[in-house]
Amino acid sequence: MANIENSSDSKNLNTAENAKKHVNHDKLGETNGEQSKLATFYHENEKLINGIGIAILIIAILLVVYFKWLAPKWNNEAAENAQPSIAAVVQNATLSSDTAVIKAALEGDKDSEGLLSVIDSYDHFCLKSAKAAKFSLKYYTALCYMNMNRNDEALDLLLSMKKHDDYLWYEAQMLIGDLYDDKGDASNAQKYYESAAKGKTDFVAPIALWKLGMLCERNGDWAGAFENYQTVQDKYYERYSQMGIAKYYERAKIQAGK
Repeated sequence: MANIENSSDSKNLNTAENAKKHVNHDKLGETNGEQSKLATFYHENEKLINGIGIAILIIAILLVVYFKWLAPKWNNEAAENAQPSIAAVVQNATLSSDTAVIKAALEGDKDSEGLLSVIDSYDHFCLKSAKAAKFSLKYYTALCYMNMNRNDEALDLLLSMKKHDDYLWYEAQMLIGDLYDDKGDASNAQKYYESAAKGKTDFVAPIALWKLGMLCERNGDWAGAFENYQTVQDKYYERYSQMGIAKYYERAKIQAGK
């Protein structure tokens, strides 16, 4: 009886092994078939595939050359070309009446290229340093426009700026507020003054808060004016004293019944 059972078990084992070998053989056949198809496809399209591979390699080499050598070189050249114009704008930061100097800084002359021309030199694909440089140039170009009473062009340029530098960004927000205030758009002026005040710098924030206070006064919001002046007093006392905000503070305090 035991021999019969052992014989049965042996047959079952052989059957299972044969089935396993059959499955493995089928899989091997499928693999060989796929490889054969790929080989056939490659031979039929060898020129196209090799051409695509070469094209990808050339593109990769060009991108390395562009990002590692060409774009930085062009940026350095553009920065050098921009320096005389930026210096002229900074030296005339008080928006003097010397529009000839500002126009030359903007449009260029025989000695310098001009900001408008240099800005176009920074249109380099996906280069962070170029975007940061163009951000700064837009700010200085907007100052030129404002000095020449081309306020709409200045506003459009400032609104197109993307944040790269904290200091100039908050300066730009305050200038946008000024331009909207000049247009009689108190709502947008307030919005951008508030944005400038968030910079928390000793120069921009106190001025933005003072302008917010003045805006509140014109709208009859004496409590709001008092709050803004008090913020300057509490957070930026040295600037509060330098700017002579005490008289505004006291007036708003009385009007607000504080």
